[in-house]
Amino acid sequence: MGPRLTQALLVSVLCQLSESQPRSLAELSGQRENNLLAIRELFRQGRITGVLRDDPFGVEDAQGPLLCDAERLRLRRPYALQMEELNEQAPPTETLIRI
Repeated sequence: MGPRLTQALLVSVLCQLSESQPRSLAELSGQRENNLLAIRELFRQGRITGVLRDDPFGVEDAQGPLLCDAERLRLRRPYALQMEELNEQAPPTETLIRI
């Protein structure tokens, strides 16, 4: 069974993007396959912009073609404001206990 798309995964990728600083897939933390699924869904929802490259072998799942790469990823303006608010509400990471 491959990676599954979850709300936590979508938020994880969204929190790593900004409106002003484009990022590539290679710059995102997390598993590559999971991030590609999240990027595809966020792009479909209109939350991000960027250059998405479909798998060159035409691999698909139930939602359509899978991606093999993504570049120049940015948040769209309305979502950038929402993410700034979420980041302000998030607890500082240095106080979290990592397991």
